[in-house]
Amino acid sequence: MPTLVTTYQSLSERTKAIIVFAAVVLSAVMIFLVASGQMSREAKRMMRPYEQSQQLINKYIDSLKKPEHLSEKQFTTFKTQQQILSLRKSHYLQLSRLFFRNYYGVLIVTMLFSCIGGVVLFIIINKGWGGAKASLRALFLGILMVVTFCGFFPPVFKQQENFNENIKYYMNYTKAELNIMNQLSRLENFQNFTKKENPIPAKKGVPEIRLDTAAYLFAADSMIDLNTVTINNLTNYVLTIDANEIKSIGDVYKMVANSTSGNDTLGWKK
Repeated sequence: MPTLVTTYQSLSERTKAIIVFAAVVLSAVMIFLVASGQMSREAKRMMRPYEQSQQLINKYIDSLKKPEHLSEKQFTTFKTQQQILSLRKSHYLQLSRLFFRNYYGVLIVTMLFSCIGGVVLFIIINKGWGGAKASLRALFLGILMVVTFCGFFPPVFKQQENFNENIKYYMNYTKAELNIMNQLSRLENFQNFTKKENPIPAKKGVPEIRLDTAAYLFAADSMIDLNTVTINNLTNYVLTIDANEIKSIGDVYKMVANSTSGNDTLGWKK
């Protein structure tokens, strides 16, 4: 360690400034990775009950036997629709975790470097920009770049809005899966669709048609059609990016000023 300090002190001011600037950027990256990793684990822990409920749904659907009066094709369609919903729901869950992790990872980096930047700015004000060493100026500029980048990140990629939208779709897909469970449960009881009317007599080339069976098959087809419409309506890829949030360099200065004064953090909407 003393050797490193001695070596650093023997370097030129320009080289020191470059090292300090690079160290600031690298430390910001490392802090973001550590913070986002922690947030990712926290998000996984919070969503564990939902993952467990998904396991219960899958276990229930897999254990179901085909209702007696339901055709094999219809039963397969119901199960395929549930599998589609489950796969797409998993996609939205992963996106939700990604935006949750990035949102709070950037927030932690911003808070930390804003505090450090305030102290460094105070020192530079006392010394004057011209009187400050190149390494101190490089430290301030490195912190400024990190805070500015963090200012761009949330409004451009709309982290919180994307998280909210993806988690909403996740919940909607869960509701659609539960509807299929309810449908299959109802179809297990043929008596729910029994009609009091007499069957239609057989005609030449046409066998007798029981109205209760016809009602049952019609209900099953209607449920399948409803599920198809639901899947089509839910089909969407939620990833919103709006570069127009940053209209001028003045917006960047405003974000930096807000972060150092303790106002609304980097222009994030609450």
